[in-house]
Amino acid sequence: GAVMSFVATLLVLVFFVTSGDSATLVLGMMSTGGQENPSARVKIIWGVLVSGIAISLLLAGGVKAVQTATIVFALPFTLVILLMAWALWRGVKADWEADDRRDRALRRRMREMVEPPAATKAPPPASP
Repeated sequence: GAVMSFVATLLVLVFFVTSGDSATLVLGMMSTGGQENPSARVKIIWGVLVSGIAISLLLAGGVKAVQTATIVFALPFTLVILLMAWALWRGVKADWEADDRRDRALRRRMREMVEPPAATKAPPPASP
């Protein structure tokens, strides 16, 4: 019991630290015009801001407030994901259609190479 609680807490802590580090890096890159390595000052500012928002949500309404904020902020992103899925479907369909056209053209050319055109065929032999 106690060991599992400790391991679970440790894993959650590692998850939050890793996610927070990645989030501050991305926010820093976006706020500095796409610099691949924003300064430590910028990352610290973003880390303090994100941590402050998370702490204030926890103090104001507990876990329920964090869950509500997650849903509210994730809902518009759902639209983006749906648009990306639609664009992916269109791209895959276009690739499939292009491959199909290419395959049909290849089969037609191969058939033309194997079967001579009708104009060059010899007439059937006359029956006696």
